[in-house]
Amino acid sequence: MKLSQHLKSELGNQYNANLISELTNGALSKRTANNWFNGDKRPILDLVIDGLKYRDKQFEHNAK
Repeated sequence: MKLSQHLKSELGNQYNANLISELTNGALSKRTANNWFNGDKRPILDLVIDGLKYRDKQFEHNAK
């Protein structure tokens, strides 16, 4: 599985590595995310993904 496929399966079709970079103000670039995905820092990437899931759920909850 590639990083893009992983992001889409975890977060939805609207997410991609470029959007993650924008949402983190460039702190997690596409290259860094890909390196983390394929390396030993994958748990950090998973924490970022969990944070984005939480943010989306909060946004949905506040919209109701």
